[in-house]
Amino acid sequence: MQNLPTEILRMIGKFIALDIDEDCENIRRSTLLALTRCCRKFHRIFEPLLYYHLDLGYAHSITGAHIHLIIRFWRYPGVADWVRSLRLYWDSNEPIPIYEASHEDIERFVFLADLALNKIFTPIEQFQGKWKDALYGFKTEAWKGLLFASLTHLERIEFDQGNSPLFTNLLYKAAKREQPFHEAPPFPFLREVIAYCRDEGDGVDEHFLTPFLYFPSVQSITGYAICADDSSDEEEVDSGTHEFRLSAGPVKQISLDDVWGCTGMLKWLKVCKELEHFSIEASLRPDLEDIEKLLDTRKLYQALLPFKDTLKSLSVTYDKKYSTCLYMDGGIRVCEDNIPFESFREFSALEHLTVRHAHLVSIFSHAAVKKPSIGRLVDRLPSSLQTLSVHDVLPDNSGLLAELLMVAQDRSLFPDLKSLELRDNPLDSPVSDDETIPDGTTVGGAAAGLNMALLEEEADREYADTERLRRECEARGIDMQWFMEGMSDSEDESEDESEVHNKGH
Repeated sequence: MQNLPTEILRMIGKFIALDIDEDCENIRRSTLLALTRCCRKFHRIFEPLLYYHLDLGYAHSITGAHIHLIIRFWRYPGVADWVRSLRLYWDSNEPIPIYEASHEDIERFVFLADLALNKIFTPIEQFQGKWKDALYGFKTEAWKGLLFASLTHLERIEFDQGNSPLFTNLLYKAAKREQPFHEAPPFPFLREVIAYCRDEGDGVDEHFLTPFLYFPSVQSITGYAICADDSSDEEEVDSGTHEFRLSAGPVKQISLDDVWGCTGMLKWLKVCKELEHFSIEASLRPDLEDIEKLLDTRKLYQALLPFKDTLKSLSVTYDKKYSTCLYMDGGIRVCEDNIPFESFREFSALEHLTVRHAHLVSIFSHAAVKKPSIGRLVDRLPSSLQTLSVHDVLPDNSGLLAELLMVAQDRSLFPDLKSLELRDNPLDSPVSDDETIPDGTTVGGAAAGLNMALLEEEADREYADTERLRRECEARGIDMQWFMEGMSDSEDESEDESEVHNKGH
């Protein structure tokens, strides 16, 4: 290896450094450490890569040794610049264990705390006192905040936690270009932000992630278990920024799963400029059993219109708990939720679309909600479409199959369509056979008063419609799949694929 060019050695080292999977952390670090000890040439090449990714996530408790590392980063910014990827977790109730720290160590820790406070805050800032108490009390979130503030060359950050007034305060200071981020754009290389909560029952606060929309280079925000802001969608994006005219960053991708109280992340969409990928999965707060406020596709559609020239993929879905909750009380909310998106024809870049049955075509004619006047599906989809995925397909799907048949048949309108996927409605528990939704459509099993002959006739008609759609797709080179609830994508793949692939109910 010594005879290899330096450029090749750096490529090898970076390949190792980029393997940041939690299960490989010890192997990654030990491999790079061994390489740095081989010779001076290797030490010079591989030492910076040893710092490439710092994992202080859920499984890695911070200790006094880490505080010494933070001190080193503050004293030597060049070393801090080696860190390009960071994973963080903190427990607000667990202070850093410094019981074995010497008196000299404590003095060094306190010296850095005072130095950092003077650099981060102006004398009149009210939050300074809370930071001082937290640093002197060796609160994990405060010291990891100091670590974050020193790593100006970060390219990627991952949070295993998303609730911290101290850390949120620091993020908003960066978004508003306040001290210590007032002299140059903050974190100019940070492109990817990931956040999810490891603590059961807790979620990542929407306000915690909002500041990243204003960072100068952030392009992707990914999250799981997000606690959405429950204030009015018409209000400003956040009270921490409304007094300032901030320049939004170049965010191109937002992907959020298990969003509690989701109404579409409309405030975020108001901030973005050239969004290319948008994916949300609505969910319920763990402590709630009812949907407080339904996601309104009309408002979401209006919020997406500014991206009709840039949006390449769109996914709007519900998780199982949310879908099941729609069926409570006789399924009244199912009708209220049946508000199809308006036309995507003008979305010239849209290639991948994933929506629910109820958000794609009209199903119920007697819903109390005023719906937009929409035309045929074939007239509402963009010609750029490559994949169409329909989730939560309801039992009454004859209208959907007829609409999809017209889409499949017209290759002149959709020359690039390659994949059509349908997924049945995933319910956590079956709805009783006698429950019907208000217009008489069956929710779970047989509606009262329908005899078996009618049910068999309906099933035969559905099968015939599905088979016709399958044949049309096959003839035109469109891969059609229908996934039925209860079937695992992984179990008995060879057998399941023959049953599910290119097949209806």
